[in-house]
Formats: sequence, structure tokens, C-alpha cells
Amino acid sequence: MTSAQRAAGLAALLVAGLLGAATAAPALLAPAAAAPAVAFGDCPEGAVPAGRGVQCAVVDVPMNHADPDGATIELTVSRIPADGSSRGVIAANPGGPGADALDYWARRIDTFPAALKQYDRIAVQPRGMRWSTPLDCAVKPTGAEPAPAGVKEIALRPRDDMRATCEAALPGYLDTITTESTARDLDAVRSALGVERLDYLGTSYGTYLGAVYATLFPEHTGRMVLDSNVNPGWVWTEEFAQQQVAGKQRLDDLFAWIAEHDGEYGLGNTPLQVYRNWVRLVADQGGGWYANLTPPPAAVSDLPGALPEPLAEIARDGFNGSVEQIGKVQNLTRTLVAGGTSAQVPLLGATTVATYTRAFWPNFARAMSDANADPRNIGKLLALEGASSSDPTGQVVFTAITCNENAVEPRLELIAVAAGTIASGGSAMEARANLVRAGMNCGSWRPVAKPVAVDGAALRTPPLLLQSRYDALTAYEGGPALARAVHGKLIVVDGGDHGTFGRGNGTVDGAVVRYLETGEVGIDRAEQAPLP
Repeated sequence: MTSAQRAAGLAALLVAGLLGAATAAPALLAPAAAAPAVAFGDCPEGAVPAGRGVQCAVVDVPMNHADPDGATIELTVSRIPADGSSRGVIAANPGGPGADALDYWARRIDTFPAALKQYDRIAVQPRGMRWSTPLDCAVKPTGAEPAPAGVKEIALRPRDDMRATCEAALPGYLDTITTESTARDLDAVRSALGVERLDYLGTSYGTYLGAVYATLFPEHTGRMVLDSNVNPGWVWTEEFAQQQVAGKQRLDDLFAWIAEHDGEYGLGNTPLQVYRNWVRLVADQGGGWYANLTPPPAAVSDLPGALPEPLAEIARDGFNGSVEQIGKVQNLTRTLVAGGTSAQVPLLGATTVATYTRAFWPNFARAMSDANADPRNIGKLLALEGASSSDPTGQVVFTAITCNENAVEPRLELIAVAAGTIASGGSAMEARANLVRAGMNCGSWRPVAKPVAVDGAALRTPPLLLQSRYDALTAYEGGPALARAVHGKLIVVDGGDHGTFGRGNGTVDGAVVRYLETGEVGIDRAEQAPLP
């Protein structure tokens, strides 16, 4: 097996996951004007769990904040009122970009510390997603390359077709799907609610959104908790490239944990044995070459397997830079980023979810053990895979934000470098990262907005940042980097959970509550959360 196979397969697991009206300088855009009182009532059907006391409202905001008197869009806002007297308002964003936000608080009532019930908890469904003037980019897939051998055909939406369809449905809207626009939406909601200052809790991409909000509106920013942080210097291509090494380490940790519990799961008593069982099961489910990874501890000979086109073509004949050849590589990369293969192979999808947090590891190991005993027994794998499913509008918003504001120039020459790495049997992770850095995720989609230069110097209270040391989705370096940018205080958490707050870690949860109540941070390190 070549390095390309392992690199592409790992990308299917790890790049999902994570991660431009605002072309005018922030100082030239006026803050959101005061608006009438917001009337809360029932939430859209299916948006939030029943019986959790969630209320919803619709707030109109400018489609383009640089044109406040122009067309408007609708945002849906959810709220859970405080128990008794309120200590203030906390807004939350769960990440993505493209993750639903309305149900954020309702789904965490039983896992977040009870002290948070003293706050009014709100969440704004981001623009472009269902329930907030969704992007209408439906288009019949055309022109997709055939799927690699052994993999079911995947319907992909070509980027250029998607852009054209979005633009035709609501002209000008697609270019406003940026982090800055989303931050300005949050401030428009704050103004509509009549709130002077918002506290904030953001996870993953939500950390970057919060940092942008704090930069644009420091006078309206209260205490801010940023958990599992985006590196502001990596927006966006490098963020995804850096996921490769971080994610591979976490998979090795997962296989090692399963090996330590071989008596319970029967999948092998060494990480390599678990890995080999994993490869066999993925291949049996139709994953083919997507199953191939460098086995722990990574320094081993290549395994057998067929190199997928078009990388095989490049490895054989070299990179000629033709439009046709570039297009083929773009299509392959889109397949991996879209997670289409994971959707067809339950074990791949479940493995992706298992890299998020140790809390999933026992369920994952049991699901894999069931499939090992009976290949037809995949119910638990499907259930675990479903934990990361998203609405199609969320997938479009992910693409729109990460391509509209990508600040990293594509380096097409790295396609040839990746092919050389593949042909020589070099590092799978290096090859995959170079394909990402070549700009294949966005293809011909060029940025329309420049990311906001994050700066928290004007904040009255330094933010609190939480970062796992071995986070697979937002690599560790993002924690210190964002802490420096926003002048915040960082708590490093052992292990690799993506999202450390509300996981039963008393030290972390206690530090967050103390910070929200007093603005003080008394620790800089915490053990990882216990397994449930």
C-alpha cells in the first residue's frame, strides 16, 4: 500500500469536521441599531428537544451589514430563561461552521453545571442554515468522477454549480456567509434583546466566531469561554492540514485503549492487532482503500492495496498542471472532505465520531466488537455515526465560510510534492496535508472576504480558553495561539477530548463556573475527564 492511500483514507475520517459581505473595514460599519422587543414563543418543529423549556424567536437582520438599509434575512434565536433571578445572558455557538445551534443548551441541561441555570441561555442559528434564511443551493450533481474501486458512488455537488445555484436563489447572499457577518448577526440579536453585554461560550469553530465578535464589539463582550480553539493564523486551509497529524495520534490512542481492554472487546491485545482488525472490517464493509492507515506506531512497511485515481495517474506520469488533472484531484478531495465515504461505511463514520472524545470510546469498541463477531450487526456503529450527522444546509455553510474567507493561498505545486511522497512510500500524513494545502478543498472558489484580525486588547475581562493537549480536530497549537491573540488565560487539559467543558470533569467545570461568576482563573492545567 502506498502513502497516498493512507493519507486519503485518514482524510475521510478527520476532515469533516471541523471548519463575504464583510469587505469593508470594521470601523466603517456602524453597530447594530436598537430594535423592538423580541417576542419568544414556540420553536420550529424538530429544532429543539421537547420539555426543556426552550423558547424561540425570529429576528430580522441586514443581509449585508455594510448595507443596513438593504435586504434583510431572518435569524431564529432560542432561549432558556434563568431559574429565578438572572445573572446575565450567555450566548453559545457549538462550532462547525455549519452546526445547528438552537438545541445547544437544551441538550446539555443535564451535563452542564447547575450554576449555569442562573443565566439566560441563548443561541443564534447561524445565517444560511435551516431556520435562519437557509441557503438554497440544491443542484443535480453532474460531472463527478467515478468513485474509487470498492466504494459506492457518491453524489457530489460541484463547487461552481453550487455557487451559481445559490446566487440565483438569493443574489448576493452567498458572499455574506462569513464569520464576520455571523458575529455581526450576534450583535444585532444582542441589541434586539436589549442586552448591554453578552457572556459567551464557544466550542471549536465557535471559538473563532467568539474571538471575532470580541474584536468587533469589545464594549458588548462580557466573560468569554473558548473551548477547543481554532488557530487564527491557520484560517482555513492550514487548520485542516494540521488536523492530519493530530487526528492520527488520537486514532493511535484509541487503538491502544481498545488493546488494553482486549478481555472485554476481543479485538487484539496490541494496538497493531486492533488496527489490523479495523482495516479488515472497513474493507469488508466496502471501504476499500479508505481503510488504509499507517498502523501504530506508524513506522512500518507499506501494506498492499490499489492506489486510487487520479493519484495513481500522477504517481505514474507526474503532475502536468492541466485543468483536467487538477479537476480530478479536486473531485477526489471533495469526496474526502464531504465525508461521503464515511456515510457509506459505518465503521469509518463511527471512527470519526470516536476521535472527538474518550466518552465515545467504550461505545465504539463495543460496536466494533459486535461487527467483528457478526458483520451484519452494525446497529451500534450506525447509531454512533449518527452523532455527527448534519443538515445539508450546514454542509453548504461550512463550504461557504471556509472558502469565502480562506486566507491561505493555494499552492498547486504541492500536488506534485504529494504525488512524489506517495510514489516514494513516504509519510501518509505529509501527503494528505500537502493535498489540502494545494487548495483542493475549495478548488476554483476564491475568497471574497478578508478574515478579521483577532485582537482582545480592548476587553475588560480576559477570556478563558480551554484546550486539550491531543485534540484531534483543533490541534493543540490553536489554544496558545488564540490565547495570545485575545490576551486570554489558557487552561491546558490532558487527553484529547474535543470540547472539554460539560464532560464530567469537575476541575474544568469548576474553573468555568468560577470564571463566569468572578472573572478569575485559578489554574492553568487539568486532568482529562474520566470515562463515563
